[in-house]
Amino acid sequence: MQSEDPRQVVNSYLEALGRRDNEAARAYLSDQGFSYVSPIAQFDDADDFTASMEGVGAILHSIKTLHCFVDGNDVCHILDFKVSMSGYQTRRVAQLAHVEAGRITHIEAIFDASEYRRMIEG
Repeated sequence: MQSEDPRQVVNSYLEALGRRDNEAARAYLSDQGFSYVSPIAQFDDADDFTASMEGVGAILHSIKTLHCFVDGNDVCHILDFKVSMSGYQTRRVAQLAHVEAGRITHIEAIFDASEYRRMIEG
């Protein structure tokens, strides 16, 4: 059974993501009403979002939590993602997640996407 504590739900999701365990990460996302938004992507379906994270797993080396703030069901993390893009680079990310009934219903990730855009535009 998953924890109802919003901080623990999001921390467990991030731990699974850091292990590149998409199946475990998906278990923390709501089946209904899920949404994700970032400077480079938007999803309204948890399965589609999880499938897209497989590409991130290919470049993800580690996730380090710098700070975590909780306000009711909202959990804000300041994270360092260490990724392999032209060598290892650390990308700072602010992530706001909303938890309802023990599952994440919304994630908003805020980060500098300029390097990702250069990669995509080729």
